[in-house]
This record gives sequence, C-alpha cells and structure tokens, in this order.
Amino acid sequence: MELLLRGGVVVDSEKEYRADVAISEGRIVGIADGIPVSAERTVDVEGRYILPGLVDSHVHIRYPGNPDREDFATGTRAAAAGGVTTIIEHPISVPAVSTAEILARRRAACAPGAYVDYAFLGAAGEANLGAIAELAEAGVVGFKTFLHGAPPGREREFEGLTATTDGALYEVMKSVAATGLPEIIHAESDSMVNFYIEQMKAEGRGDILAHLDSRPILSEIVSAAGAMEMARAAGTRLIIAHISGGTVAEYLEDARHRGYDVTIETCPHYLFLSREDVEPLGPYAKINPPIRPLDEVESLWDAIDEGIIDFVGSDHGPFLVEEKEAGWEDIWTCPAGAVGLETTLPLFLDAVNAGRLTLSELAWLLSESAAREFGLWPRKGCLAPGADADLVVVDVDAVHRFDREKMHTKARKAARLYDGREVVGEPVMTVLRGEIIFQEGKVVGEEGFGRMVTP
Repeated sequence: MELLLRGGVVVDSEKEYRADVAISEGRIVGIADGIPVSAERTVDVEGRYILPGLVDSHVHIRYPGNPDREDFATGTRAAAAGGVTTIIEHPISVPAVSTAEILARRRAACAPGAYVDYAFLGAAGEANLGAIAELAEAGVVGFKTFLHGAPPGREREFEGLTATTDGALYEVMKSVAATGLPEIIHAESDSMVNFYIEQMKAEGRGDILAHLDSRPILSEIVSAAGAMEMARAAGTRLIIAHISGGTVAEYLEDARHRGYDVTIETCPHYLFLSREDVEPLGPYAKINPPIRPLDEVESLWDAIDEGIIDFVGSDHGPFLVEEKEAGWEDIWTCPAGAVGLETTLPLFLDAVNAGRLTLSELAWLLSESAAREFGLWPRKGCLAPGADADLVVVDVDAVHRFDREKMHTKARKAARLYDGREVVGEPVMTVLRGEIIFQEGKVVGEEGFGRMVTP
C-alpha cells in the first residue's frame, strides 16, 4: 500500500463505521477495521471522520478570464483547503466555453495550476446551438444557460450562454437533451427583476436591501416553471441552480410529484445567512438570487431535512474589493457573487454539531449526489474499493474561526460573509487520488496534479 489511514470512522451517504482505508495507485483498495498490511505512509486518524472528498457543483473561478480576481491555482488551492477534491467549473470566462475549441484552450490554460480535479460545464445558448453536440463529445459534464442577456460590458463572458426568448430556450433544451447530459439554468425572471430594479432606482434606493427587494422569490418560481415545461417537452434533464428559499423548494418538490424531472441545488449562503444579516455586509452580501428572510431560511432547512434538496454547491464567485466597495454608495454598480470554496465544509460540520443534519446526509449533499448527477460516480463521491482515493478527514470537535486573511483564495480580502464567525468542525486532511494535498492547515499538494474528469 502507498497510503493507509488507520483508526478513523468512515462516513458514506448511508452509514458510519470504524475502518482503515488502504490506498494504492490512486485508488481505494480496501476499507475494513484492522487491515493487516503495511504501507509506505501510515497516518493515524483515530477519533476523526473520513468522508468522500467534496464535489462542488457550482464554481466560478473564470480563469483565464479576470486573473486578478482568481486564477486556477489559487482557486483550486482554496478547494483543497476546503476538503473539495473535484470542482465543476461553470462556463463563464473570457470567452465563455461555447465551443469545443474554446474548451480545449481553457483546459490547456487551467491544467498547469490545478491542485484538485476539475470538470467543465459547457455554454448552451441561442448563439451556439450547433456547438452543443461537439462540447458533449469533448467531455463537458453538463450545460449552463442564462435566461437573460449578457450584462453590459460582459458580452464575451456570456457569449453562447444566453437564451432570451422562449423559442430560443426550447431549441437549446432540445439540443442538450440529445446529448443526454443535464442542463443547469439560473432561474430568475429577467422581466420581473428588471421591472423592480427600475422601481427601486426611481425611489432613489441603492442599498443592499434594495437589491434583495428587486429580486422577489416569485421570480425564481416563475422562471423555473417555464423552464420545467420546456424541459419536459424536450426531454431534458433539468437542474435548477442555487434556489434561495424553502418556497421554491416546496414548489419544485410539488412539480416532481406531478412527474417533472427536475434536480435541485442550493448554496450555503441561503442556509447560513438571512436578510437580517446583510446590512452590515453591504455589497459583500450581493448575490443572485439574493439572501432571503429567516422564514425562507428555516423552510429551506426543512427541505434539507425532507430530502428535497439534491445537492449543495458553493457558487464560489470571487471579485476584487475595489469592485465590491462601489456598492456601498450604489448597490447597482457592484457585481454579485461571493467566495465559498473554503467555507462550505466547516459551516456544514457546524450544522451537524447543531443537530441540523447527519454526517451521512452531509456526504450525500456535498459529494455523492453531485457526482451521480454529473456522471462522475462511483469514481468520485464514493468511498469504496475501486473508487478514486478522494477523501477528506475532519475533526468534528475542532473550533474553527473564519479569518479571511488566512484563506487561500486570491479574493480573500473580499471574503466577508463569515469573517470572524466561529464554528465547530473543520477539515484537517484532504487526499486526492491517494496523494495528501492538504494537512493540518497547509496546502501541501502540487500545482498541476489535478486532472480534468469527464462523464
């Protein structure tokens, strides 16, 4: 054996059990209590829990676009420190991943810096219908579509990513359905959001609460409803990204009972923050969809408890402090997004300690479910012989205080959502394909060790 973890408690989506984990040639080769073998390296993990490495379903590193915000090395270092062994990188970049040629260029740019494994989503929009099949053949794990036009000044980032009419969206859905891969949509009604933004501006409002008020939760439901109808007609596997409240979850679960094939993702900031938290954070809490009132947060936790939510992605979206600071004066001038790769796992371990969910539920939501949905399981998101040896060892009793200055993301200075917050539980070791890449607070992996993974 090359690596042997001794004496830990192995956690999968169904159970917890005491076991050693034996690893050779990048794969798990044995899981049992008291494995009678020696190894080149043996690590005592007595009293700690071994979980499958996280598969983050929603990441925006955007490299090689805007390297001043984040590059692939800093972004994947942050992933390693957060127990994330596979990221699913969304197609926004400069340019967007709208053709197989662009995917090849982006893969070549990202590979030298990767600390963890990575998969790509392809862009699917009215401008690149003819490229959807070739993107699938080139190895994307799914597609992403925005139902609004490109934000001013960001046209190249969104080229091939938008479907602004019902007809265009239906044609996109049919093209994606032919690949057999899932399609993710950002579900907010563009017309409703724009109507209320103009109303807020007419009232002279440019505060963070105006941003929240301009994007009512109904806009998510209206958008999701139309997309589900088209996906049903087209035969598309539909994922509704980053739902922000329990009202949306209840609506989508009701639709599933009526026969709609829809998968549901949410994000940590919708579970661990509420409207009552955002004013002190100002523009640093500007996220789309927005953070919701406490009753929506609590009902979203109910949806977690009832098994309605399929998986959780960080929606890691780094920006510069200078870009965010402009929003104190006028919230409409700053971009929406926040970093999250390093904070997801400690937040959820704290929720386990608070009795919100179990470690097995955590393993399902943060790893196995996304790996299954994107065709990566049982290679990823799985602790079993034959699977890639991707795992994270956690100390569920360790007190962890978020400190943005110690984070690995290049956008650490803008990481204000949880700065100073104290939680219980933290990752202490991350293993990628049998190699320890993070241990006791330090990233010890190598740039370029991460690989692109395909369905």
